[in-house]
Amino acid sequence: MIFGYKNISKLIMTTTILLIMLNTVIISLFYYKNQLNIHENNLIKLKYEKIQKQKDNLKVDIQTMIKMIEFKFDYDQDLIRKEAEYIKRWIKEDIAFDMSKSDYVFIYELINRKGGDDFARLLVNPNRPDLEGKLISSNYTDIQGYAFRKRFLDGINLDGEAFVRYSYEKTDDSIAEKISYFYYYEPLNWVIAKGVYVDDIQQDIDYENGILEKHVNMQINQNLFFFLFFSVIAIIMAFIIGKKLQQIIINKDRRVKNTTKALANFNRKLDLRVKQAIEKNKEQERILTQKSKFIALGEMISLIAHQWRQPISELNAIVMNVKLHHDLGKLDKEHMDKKTSEMEKLLDFMSTTIDDFRTFFKPDKQKEKFYFKDSLHRVFKITSATLIENKIDLQTNIQEDLCIKNYQNEFEQVVLNLITNAKDALVSDGIEKPSIHVEAYEQDQKIFIKVKDNAKGMNKEIIEKIFDPYFTTKEEAEGTGIGLYMAKLIIEKNMKGKLSAQSSEDGSCFMITFNKN
Repeated sequence: MIFGYKNISKLIMTTTILLIMLNTVIISLFYYKNQLNIHENNLIKLKYEKIQKQKDNLKVDIQTMIKMIEFKFDYDQDLIRKEAEYIKRWIKEDIAFDMSKSDYVFIYELINRKGGDDFARLLVNPNRPDLEGKLISSNYTDIQGYAFRKRFLDGINLDGEAFVRYSYEKTDDSIAEKISYFYYYEPLNWVIAKGVYVDDIQQDIDYENGILEKHVNMQINQNLFFFLFFSVIAIIMAFIIGKKLQQIIINKDRRVKNTTKALANFNRKLDLRVKQAIEKNKEQERILTQKSKFIALGEMISLIAHQWRQPISELNAIVMNVKLHHDLGKLDKEHMDKKTSEMEKLLDFMSTTIDDFRTFFKPDKQKEKFYFKDSLHRVFKITSATLIENKIDLQTNIQEDLCIKNYQNEFEQVVLNLITNAKDALVSDGIEKPSIHVEAYEQDQKIFIKVKDNAKGMNKEIIEKIFDPYFTTKEEAEGTGIGLYMAKLIIEKNMKGKLSAQSSEDGSCFMITFNKN
C-alpha cells in the first residue's frame, strides 16, 4: 500500500519535496506580483511628486518675478501702477520663453471679478499673440468643455491664487493637458500666471520610470535566483532526512515488534491481576455492606431502647399502682379496668414501634414511587425519642407532593444515618440550643434534600475525608467510619444521585441531589 507504514518515509520525503517546489512557485509568483504592485504604486507616487514639484516651481517663479518688480521700484505701489506699461513690456520681451517646453508667463487685466463675456483683457501671452489686448470671456471652455477661466477666477476671489488643470493649445498647435498657477497682483489689478504641460512632466517621469524598472527587474531576478537556490538546498536536505528517517523507522519497527510481544505478555498478566483485584474489591464491598447492616441494626436496637424507655417506665408505674391498691384492698373493678386499658395502649405503642423498625429494614430491592414527606416522617418518628432525650429541636420544611421512583428503604437508611451523625455532633460539641433542620424541595428539574445542624462544623482536612471508608472522628468504641461511606455508595451507585457535604463554624450541611426524571 502506498500509505503503508513501511512507505511512510518515502511518502514524507516525496510530499516534502513537492511542497517545497509548490511553495517556491507560489512565493515567486506572489513576490513578482507584489513587486509589480510596489512599482506601480511608486510610479503613481513619482507622478504625483513630479506634478507637485512643478506646481511649487510655478508658484516660486511667479512670486520671484513679483518680488523683482517690487524691488525694482522700491516697493512703491504708486510708482508700480504708473510703470504698468513698462512692466508689461519687460515681462513680454525680457523674461525667457522656452519654445520647446511652452514655458511662458501670461497676464490678464481684471475688469469684472464676477466673470462674464468681458471679465478680463489678455495683456501678455507669447503663445497667443493674436489675443493680446482683446477682451476675453470667463465662459470659454477647453476642448473637454471645462471652463478653466471661471475656475481660476473663483480661486482668486476666494484665496487670491489658484491652480487649474485644463487642456490648451501648445506652440506646435497640438492640444495637451496643462497645469497653470494664477496669482492676483492687486497693485496692478493683474492676474499673473504661468503654466507647464503635463506631457513635458511625463518625459521626466518616463525617464525615471525606466531607471526604476531596471532596478525592480534586477531585484526580482536576484530574489528569484535565491528562492530557487534555497529550494534546491531544501530539496536535497529533505531527501537526506527522508533516507535517515526511513532507516530510523526500520529500526523502530523492529523494536516495536519486540515491545509488542512483551506488552502482550504483560497485558495477559495484568488482566489476570485486575480480575483478581475486582473479585477482592467485591468481597470487601460485601463485607462492608454486611458490617454496615450490623452497625445499622445496633443503632436500631439503641433507638428501640430509647423509644421503649418511657412506656416501660409508665408500665412499671401502673403495675406498682395496681399492687398498692391491691395491698390496701382498694383494687376495684373500675380501677382495674382503667389501669388495664392504660397498659394495653402502652403495649400497642411498643408493638407499633417494632412494626416500624421491621418495615424500615425490609429487604426490598425493587424501585417504587414514594413521597419524600412520608418517607422522611418515618425517619423522624424513629429518631424522635433520642432527639427529645438530648433536647434537640428538629425543624422541617418539606415540599408537598415531592416524589420519586427509587429505593425507598435505602434512602431512609441514608437520612437516618445523617440525622444520627448530626445528633452525635451536637451532643459532642455541647451546643446550648441544638437543632437539626431537614429541607426537601425541587429546583431546575432537580430534587434537593438538606440535613443541616448548628454544631461547630468540621475543618477542611476532615471534610475531604469524611466519605472515605474507616475514617471517623469519633472514639474507637463509638464509630466505625463506614456509615458515610455506605451512604455515599447507596445514593450515588444504587440510586444514581449525589451526596455532598459542606461545613463552617455555623454547622455542617449534607446535601442529597436527584434528577427529577
